[in-house]
Amino acid sequence: MAEQDSRTPTGPGGHSRRKFLRGSGLAAASAVLTSQAAVAIEEAQAEAAAAEPKLLSGEAPLTLKVNGEEKSCTVEPRSTLLDTLRDRLDVTGPKRVCDRASCGACTVILDGDPVYSCTTLAVSCKGKTIETVEGFDIGEGGVPHAFHQHDGLMCGYCTPGFVTACKAYLDKNPGKTPTLEDVKRGLDGNICRCGTYMGVFEAALAAAKTMKGA
Repeated sequence: MAEQDSRTPTGPGGHSRRKFLRGSGLAAASAVLTSQAAVAIEEAQAEAAAAEPKLLSGEAPLTLKVNGEEKSCTVEPRSTLLDTLRDRLDVTGPKRVCDRASCGACTVILDGDPVYSCTTLAVSCKGKTIETVEGFDIGEGGVPHAFHQHDGLMCGYCTPGFVTACKAYLDKNPGKTPTLEDVKRGLDGNICRCGTYMGVFEAALAAAKTMKGA
C-alpha cells in the first residue's frame, strides 16, 4: 500500500483537519481582535481629542483675578504673566530683572504658591487667584512694614519679590515660629544682588512673630 502523502486532503470536503482547525481558529481570533481593536481605536481617538491642546493665535481675551479684582485684557498666547501684569493691567509690583526664572524679582502668589511670573504663561492663570505686593497689608501687621522697619532693601529691585515670597511662606505656615534656617529655605528662590540678606531675614522673622500674635 502506497504511503499517504501528508499534503493530500483527507478531511470532509477535501480539507485537511489541520487546515480546518487553523482556519477556524484564525476566523474566531480575527472576529474577537477586530471587535476589541475597534473599541480600542475609538477610545484612543476620544482620549486624543480630549487631550489635544487648543491652538491659539493672534490675540485672545483674558480675564485674571488679581488681588481680588477681575481684570480683563487681550494677550498673545505666548505672553507671560509678568508682561501681562505690567504692560496690560498696570500691575507693576513684580519686577523684570533676569527674565529667566533665576532671581525671583518677578515673584507672585498663584493659588497660594510663589511662582516666577516671567516664565508663567498668562493664559494658564485663568481662573486662578493671583496676589502681588499691591494687594498686601501695609499696616504694622503686614510683611511690607516689617521690611521697612528692618531695612530689608537697598536698590529695591528684588524687594517686591522677597516680600511676596516671604508672605507666601508665612501664609503656608500660619502660627509657626520659624527659625533662621526655615526662613532661608523659604526664600531660597530669591536673590538680592545688593547683599541685604540679614535685613531680609530679620524682616521675615519679625513678620512671622507679628502675624502669629495677631
